[in-house]
Formats: sequence, C-alpha cells, structure tokens
Amino acid sequence: MKLKAFKAAFPYTLPILTGFLFLGFAYGIYMNANGFSFVYPMLTSLLVYGGSLEFVTVEMLLSPFAPMQVLIMTLLIQARHIFYGISMLERYKGMGWKKYYLIFGMCDESFSINYTANIPDDVDKGWFMFFVTLLNQFYWCISATLGCLLGSVLNFNTKGVSFVMTAMFVVIFLEQWLKEEHHIASLIGIVASVICLIIFGTMLTRFLPFIIFSEERKTPEFVNYVGRYLPPAVFGMLVIYCLKDVQFLRGNYGVPEIISILVTTILHVWKRNMLISIAGGTICYMVLIQLIF
Repeated sequence: MKLKAFKAAFPYTLPILTGFLFLGFAYGIYMNANGFSFVYPMLTSLLVYGGSLEFVTVEMLLSPFAPMQVLIMTLLIQARHIFYGISMLERYKGMGWKKYYLIFGMCDESFSINYTANIPDDVDKGWFMFFVTLLNQFYWCISATLGCLLGSVLNFNTKGVSFVMTAMFVVIFLEQWLKEEHHIASLIGIVASVICLIIFGTMLTRFLPFIIFSEERKTPEFVNYVGRYLPPAVFGMLVIYCLKDVQFLRGNYGVPEIISILVTTILHVWKRNMLISIAGGTICYMVLIQLIF
C-alpha cells in the first residue's frame, strides 16, 4: 500500500524537484554568503519550511532582536496558508497521525498537488499526500543544505546573490498581478508599504496587531474575499521590503536594482518561468554590482 502510494506520488513531485534545486541552492548560497554554516539552512528547512519566509529569516537573524516585527512579518508572509488549510479540512479527515505532518508540510507546491491531483482509486489517498509532502520537503532540505556547502567550498564572488530574494518576490508578485482581473490589491500593497516605510516606521508594528486581530467575527464570505486579495497585497509589500535599504538619492541611486527588477519582470512576462526569471534577474544584478557599479 505504501509503496504503491509512493510510486503514484513521485512523478507529481518531479517538477517541484526541478524548481527546488535552483531555489534551494540559491537559498543555501545566500545563507553562506551571510556567514551561516550549512546547519542553519538545514534546520530552517526541517523546522520552518516556509520557502519565501526562510529567505526573509536570513535578515531577521542578522537584525536586532525584534520579536513583534518578526511575528507580524511571518503572519503577513504565511497568511495564505490559513486558506490552504480551510480548503484541505475535508481532505485531511481520517488521516490519523499523518494529518499533523500534512498540516506542517503544507507548502504552496504540496498544497497545489494534493488539492488538484487525480489520485487513482486503488491508491491510499492519505499515504499519497503524505509522500508528496515528504518528498517536497526532502528536495528543499537537501537543496538548501547542499547549496550552503557548495557556497563554502567553491571560491567565487557571491556579491549580489542576495538579489535572489528580491527577484523571487517580484516573480511571485507578477504571478498574482497577471492572474488578477483588477489590480487594486497589488497597488494597495505597494503604496501602503512605501507610505509606512517613509512616514510611520515602527508605528506600523504597534497598530497592525489591532487591525489584524479585530474583535469582529469574520464571516465566511469575508474570509473568502481576504483569501483572494491578500496574497498580491502581501507580495507587493515584500517587494518593497526587499528594497528598503536601497539608497535611491545617493551612491548608485538604486540603478542596479531597478535594471535587475526590469530584467526579472520582462523575463517573467515573456517566459512565465519562475526559474528563468529569478536566475536572470539575480545574474543581472550580480554582474552590474560586481563589474559596473
């Protein structure tokens, strides 16, 4: 039963393996470039397993201790998983102990497979979803760990590799933008982030908990509405977050970042391939800051 479920699940995860190899390696190298040993990406991949959150975690670990800001950033980045969970409530019933790991490992990729896959009638659905989730986490953990080890062994200039996080959020934001009929939520996310960074500063972190944890009980319709419009707004914010330390009024005036974001955008609109878009934007940025600026 288990072997049959594994054989049925494995082909579904092969496209995820391809993507995770690049992003995981990039994450591991990014960790190494910031002074972390391979133990850190290995542990975050095993215990946090948050994809985009893990990239942001690098800056969190290097920043002064600010638990409230970390909590809010984590909630914003991972809020979409609440709606993944709502969608999987019925599917995860009767799964026994496997249910707890399925919930823990419900990343975007595992959710998309387990929610949409046509599982054969003679394959145990619980074990199928378990192996999809386990394989995807295994791919990510191994890729991130090997990427960090590779970064420590190979002697090459990693200056600019941090742009991989910006490129990733730009691509995810573009995916949300291209799927939307109306772009109000995306624009609100960008504008709100710019205003908060310029004007409000830390006040945002003081008021946001009261906004998020309102006393009003949310209706199912509102939950569905938030589920549709929160992701593009959040990733719009994350694009701005990645650019928060760029000096647009002095130095190189943010030209490398602007050019690299344009390259990432053009590649993604043209090819709609996350690997090509993120790799192209990151390589462009590394070339610009290492050889030109």
